[in-house]
Amino acid sequence: MRAAFYEGGGRFRIGETSRSRPEAGEALLQVRRVGICGTDLHIFQGHLDHRVPRGGVIGHETLADVVEAPAGSGFQAGDRVVVEPLLVCGACRACRMGASYLCRSLRVLGVDAPGGMQETWAVPVTRLLRVPASLSDDEAALVEPLAVATHDVRRAAVKTGDRVLVLGGGPIGALIAMVARDGGAEVAVSEINPFRVELLRSLGLEVVGTGPALAAHVEGWTDGDGADVVFEVTGNPAAARTMTEFVRVWGTISMVAIHAEPVPVDLYRFFARELTLHGSRLYAREDWDEAIRLAAEGKVALAPLVSRRIPLADLQQGMEEALRGGPVMKVLVDLRA
Repeated sequence: MRAAFYEGGGRFRIGETSRSRPEAGEALLQVRRVGICGTDLHIFQGHLDHRVPRGGVIGHETLADVVEAPAGSGFQAGDRVVVEPLLVCGACRACRMGASYLCRSLRVLGVDAPGGMQETWAVPVTRLLRVPASLSDDEAALVEPLAVATHDVRRAAVKTGDRVLVLGGGPIGALIAMVARDGGAEVAVSEINPFRVELLRSLGLEVVGTGPALAAHVEGWTDGDGADVVFEVTGNPAAARTMTEFVRVWGTISMVAIHAEPVPVDLYRFFARELTLHGSRLYAREDWDEAIRLAAEGKVALAPLVSRRIPLADLQQGMEEALRGGPVMKVLVDLRA
């Protein structure tokens, strides 16, 4: 079977490997779609070489069909599933607290362990969730990033009437904005990529620029108070330097993006306004359940976010195009192409 192998910063190789063999408690999957996300771009740039081995198979946003599953697992051949790509110990303090996604021994499928960029894949049945028939393959392939967004919004305790500012209008930023809006918040997204600006506006989202234009918008929008919640989703050091400018007294900043290097942050504003800053990583099972519900009920628009579908053979080119940040939102790898 074919798979994509990570060969170090900027390099993937498409090659043949032996067919996956499920162990006890695992299902054998036939992979349909795998999304390319921001974490994958960090991997591509070599930022996660301390976690991703040479020859590793990436891909954690995965839609697949069950080929075979253990008796009594609740799954059977033909089931369409998404993969919650977390391997946890179940015993450390984080797991006991209900935050197993922050497990001390956490391994992420597609990062620390083999992921979905392969035609067949053996995965523990405890990591599988069925996909409603009402969702297309493209929509179902975005359930994982939607689960990230539902977790982010839940962790930030966004509520009806809140003014929410999302810094960065890529796939996760767009999904956070739509989830927060569905929860009754007023939302603005800061984005400058013309393609993404047009797409976000087509989804009914308010889009503003950066710099003085953003500051002026927040000033008028909030009567000078500042936003209730700011999500930093860009990974750009400039956004981290300025994010504290836009938050009200006792407001919240949610750090969603991965910053590859330490960046300056205005700590005086944290002191002066008694702000809260928290990180928001991955998801709990309840976030997946909520993501599937929102998608199935049409509460968020997933299909418009898909810019391209590419075959596995074009993964290298797809990574390069996504990294350039041109007219692209979400790229999906079609393992059946």
